[in-house]
Amino acid sequence: MRRFGRLLAGALFTGILLTGCSGRGGFNPSVSCIYVARDGAVSSALVKEYAGDDVDEKDLRQFLEAAVIRFNQANGAEALAANKGGGRQLPAALQSVKAEDGTMKAVFDFASPRDLIAFGGTDENEDTSNTLTALEVKKVPDAAAAGWLTAAEFMKEDKSAVSAEEIAKAEKGAVVLVEGGATLVCSGEILYLTEGAEKKDAHTVAVPDGGRAFIVFK
Repeated sequence: MRRFGRLLAGALFTGILLTGCSGRGGFNPSVSCIYVARDGAVSSALVKEYAGDDVDEKDLRQFLEAAVIRFNQANGAEALAANKGGGRQLPAALQSVKAEDGTMKAVFDFASPRDLIAFGGTDENEDTSNTLTALEVKKVPDAAAAGWLTAAEFMKEDKSAVSAEEIAKAEKGAVVLVEGGATLVCSGEILYLTEGAEKKDAHTVAVPDGGRAFIVFK
């Protein structure tokens, strides 16, 4: 068990940023990141390279399952590591684990953005790829009602300003408020963002440590 903690803490981040995600079930990242869907569903991925002895995937799964179970129990949920069909969603759930060819990947689903941040702040968590302190997702109409669309200056990809009225036309879109550093992958195409967020591709945004940004996607 301890060797996996050392491995996770000392491993190097892998390769290139993910391009294109079609849904939570199809979240297959190639870099540590946070996935955000229009309905507010959130997942996180820990992707790291390892050297030396091969990692046993079964042992790694058991290590991560134990960490998830302890987190869920501490938050009043069942002692489970994976969601059951038709049951209440767990605060944290281990969706998948893979270790091969020098790269290990673990994907976690969370009941809410708050649970994602809470898990990231526990001693169980070895993922240092994000430093999130706040993460919220609202539909565009709800974001407008909450004052998000006028809380900062939104920009198009060409850096030109876009008005709150124009953003509000994307009624079926979503707005993400993020504080702290992370790479975010959105389920839909990114339309607008505020200063402090760097668009990497059609679905991916990087926010630096200590940053605060709004992201609009459809």
